Amino acid sequence: MIKILFVKLLSLSIIIPQTKKIDVKDVIQHKGVFYKNFSEEIVDGMIYQYINDITIPLGLIKNGFKEGEWLEWADKKISAEIQTDKIHLNKKTDIETNNSGSFIPSSLQIDNYISKTKYHKPVFSLAFTTVINFDSNGSKMEESWRTYNEDGMLERDTYRKYEYVGNSESNIKKVKIFNDTNLLIEQELFFYDSNKQIVEKKIFDSNDELIKKIVYNYDSLGTLYKKVDYNGYGDKKNSISIDYDKTGKKTKEKLEFFSKEVNSDFSIENFFTYDQKGKIIKMESIYYKTYFYYNDLLLLAEEVTYLTNSESPDDKNIILSKKIYNYY
Repeated sequence: MIKILFVKLLSLSIIIPQTKKIDVKDVIQHKGVFYKNFSEEIVDGMIYQYINDITIPLGLIKNGFKEGEWLEWADKKISAEIQTDKIHLNKKTDIETNNSGSFIPSSLQIDNYISKTKYHKPVFSLAFTTVINFDSNGSKMEESWRTYNEDGMLERDTYRKYEYVGNSESNIKKVKIFNDTNLLIEQELFFYDSNKQIVEKKIFDSNDELIKKIVYNYDSLGTLYKKVDYNGYGDKKNSISIDYDKTGKKTKEKLEFFSKEVNSDFSIENFFTYDQKGKIIKMESIYYKTYFYYNDLLLLAEEVTYLTNSESPDDKNIILSKKIYNYY
């Protein structure tokens, strides 16, 4: 099997030896065409996946489209198989950002739009884009944000790289966060209880000064029911309290915001609705309603948020924002 694997790798690597080498993490797909991340440049070259010291040729893209055979990387230690038109998805139990399900992509792009009025008509404007790259185990390794002004011009481009430090029980003990110049800018430290559940997370800046602390509270069954955020001075900033039904589904989420400066607190209660497959399809409060839509893999594909208007029978008449999720 190992010999067969390397023969396949070799055959792919010599298809077009002079083509440009491109990391699969730098490639996104839009309407069937492959582009470079954060650009309108169409991909043209050999696509590779880099795992530790191993360089894996996946296949060829010419003028934005796949050509020939493609390698589906199944396990970096054991085997691989040839696919003709399929994007590799790494397996994991969940994605924290989208409650997706059992598959996780090697890359996730989230486009965030806000509504505005132009020429007396409501239009969508791209506010910011997030791209997250994962390793073969599903851990977030890189994250990039691009923020745009009202005219659609790029205002800010931010990059972060993550490095994980574990312990003997395979729990993440520390996360080091670097910027685009490979400078350490933050560190996250995790603390666990006897059930290996996170009970506290502390975030430090580059000077080892505490800038934030998050405390997690669980019930007797080990279910998270409250999360509280504190600033570096120990002041409570906000909290999230969660209620569940008998099946373990989240039914209500109460967000509380605390302000020491103005001596005023504010709270929002979100209520959740599920479909027959157990996926959240609506989150609503007295201020807004958000609808969730999923793709064929039951991964979150779109979020649309509307302003709640109690005077109108149609709660979708005033749109606030929209998120589009693309998996690669």
